[in-house]
Amino acid sequence: MPSGTHDQLGLVVETIEQTVATLRGRGVGFETYDVPTMKDGIADFGVLRAAWFKDSEGNLLSIAQFASAS
Repeated sequence: MPSGTHDQLGLVVETIEQTVATLRGRGVGFETYDVPTMKDGIADFGVLRAAWFKDSEGNLLSIAQFASAS
């Protein structure tokens, strides 16, 4: 049984679009949420962009890319 509806593991990546594309190419399905800034499975929160998927046990995992400081 999944351990909850919150992230169980979060990974920081350099380029979220590339990581999502690579994982999708390997059969990973990404979660979608009712977030106005979500596009193609990636939510943009300004300071970070994130995407979520479930592992084979149903645990929610996330990947995130932080905005670079200007």
